[in-house]
Amino acid sequence: MPTPLSNRRRKAIAALTRRRGRRRHDRTLVEGPRALRAALDADAPLVEVVVTPDGRGDPTVQALLEQLSVSVHETDPDTMTTLTDVETPQGVVAVAERRLRDPETVPEQIGEAGTVLVLDGIQDPGNVGTLLRTAAWFGAQAVVAGPGTAGLYGPKVMRAGAGSHWALPLARTDAPGPFLDRLRRHGAALYGADLQGTRADAWGPDRPSALVLGSEAHGLSAAVLDRLDLTVSLPGAPDRPAAESLNVAVAGGILLYEWLGP
Repeated sequence: MPTPLSNRRRKAIAALTRRRGRRRHDRTLVEGPRALRAALDADAPLVEVVVTPDGRGDPTVQALLEQLSVSVHETDPDTMTTLTDVETPQGVVAVAERRLRDPETVPEQIGEAGTVLVLDGIQDPGNVGTLLRTAAWFGAQAVVAGPGTAGLYGPKVMRAGAGSHWALPLARTDAPGPFLDRLRRHGAALYGADLQGTRADAWGPDRPSALVLGSEAHGLSAAVLDRLDLTVSLPGAPDRPAAESLNVAVAGGILLYEWLGP
């Protein structure tokens, strides 16, 4: 049976709705039954779970609770709203440890056919989460976020990622240039998305390799551009000048398919 949520645990869990709290405790939130199911299926490092009475009455949530081996607390709906980032919580929220790798170890881990997606200053959390989900789907072996990229374990990124956090090695680096240098020393070819690049349908990517995606507003940073072997583009229809560029998550999805797809 769930135990009442103490004030101490309430404050600790509520702190995870803020980036500072997630960094301080090295934990994140898993919101809703679908996300909890994905975390359980991936054997994610869950710490504790909070449920409302209505949530516990949901057969789907109850089935998930029966699989847990961590503490389960119960609280009222008003308190639950302070523990999540959504206006209408889904009756259950879990706390999980973050899995952020040391970026220094990524080049050694990818092997001879490894693939690393690098996010260079992508600020929108929905785009970041969608790219994590797409990278997991197509089998990228790691995702590394550079400066200016949204927090990988923020609530919006977690929701858009749809469980992909538990399927991918994730890392952050403050120095994407030297990180790419290390990848090259381990034999990786370095590619990046750029409007002036080679058409994607003429691209023949090598393995191991890295693909770098930049922000829609600023593109790839100079430190990244200077190190790439090739830039790749997705040319649009010439008679549609109002469409300035593709959304980075859409463009990234297409390039990930060209890079990693069958």
